[in-house]
Amino acid sequence: MSRSRWTALIGLTVALAAYTAGAGHLWNVGLWPDVVLLSVVLFPATLALVWLALPLAGGRGLLPAGLALAALSVVLRLAELDVLFNLAKLFALIALGFWFLTYFETVAWAVLVAAIIPWVDAISVWRGPTDYVVEEQPQIFDNVSIAFRLPGEEGTANLGPPDILFFALFVAAADRFGLRPFWTWLTMTALIGCTLALAVATDVGGLPALPAIAIGFLLANADLIWHALRRGGRAPVRIYGRTDASFYDLEADVIERGQAAVVVLTRDRPPVMATIEPVREGDSFAAMTAESPASELLCRLTIGGADAGEALVHDLPNGMVIVPRDENPRSLYDVHPEQLAADEAKVERLTRERR
Repeated sequence: MSRSRWTALIGLTVALAAYTAGAGHLWNVGLWPDVVLLSVVLFPATLALVWLALPLAGGRGLLPAGLALAALSVVLRLAELDVLFNLAKLFALIALGFWFLTYFETVAWAVLVAAIIPWVDAISVWRGPTDYVVEEQPQIFDNVSIAFRLPGEEGTANLGPPDILFFALFVAAADRFGLRPFWTWLTMTALIGCTLALAVATDVGGLPALPAIAIGFLLANADLIWHALRRGGRAPVRIYGRTDASFYDLEADVIERGQAAVVVLTRDRPPVMATIEPVREGDSFAAMTAESPASELLCRLTIGGADAGEALVHDLPNGMVIVPRDENPRSLYDVHPEQLAADEAKVERLTRERR
């Protein structure tokens, strides 16, 4: 993660902590101004922490980090450090949401979860565990939920743990599967604000937020999800080719794309980072859209931190095909010609699938 992103993440965290600590000393602006403040400022600012931490979603150690932060939150609660307690819970849920994504092999898994959880959450809030906890054991809900302090009041607005966890998961899923991560974040955040406004307008004790989160994910990416499902779950990036040292056949997803480099995450267990960078001076990766022409770039391929040599990269509207190769391959003489022809035919088929 870049230094500027770390700086923004730390700075925003400190600003939110300062506001939470001093909110009780501000003036009470009233009910609807509170709704506007939450929807336009506090929800976006807090959920922006998910956006800023997004490059960490492909890293290792997310489960231990999430559990460690959860344990830290318990210690902070016992020490009555409520502001830090709230932030520790928040970051624990973000880490666990990112970790949960590692079990999603294709975008279809994210779509399936987005289709199921609104119904589960609605039933839970209406007549299930959430309804019981909120009505009968409010202190439990206060301890596990994320609180948003209202100015001039002791009261808070709260989002439950699943809301934050699935918010982080869907933003990371949009990034991993080549969807629209920023628009996903923005749409989900806006719909959470709309849910709050609807709850206040209808004078109900609370409405489930997971439907807003799931619908926001689906709305922001409907067309891309449709194209991805039509691919039958195939990864947008395929690393396929033969060198003298190795044979590669890996599925991967783009997690970062710039003009100078593209970073992908393989679907191995555990996943492995791979980076491709143009070799020839003046070559770069253009912003790709459905109408963009295909291009071929000679690149340097790095997999798991190890140099895998040169690769011919087919940059296509619906993904990439990365073909590792040697400059003077012995495999041309050591591998049966029919196998070499089959490899070439498979590369052609893979590129057709992603056009």
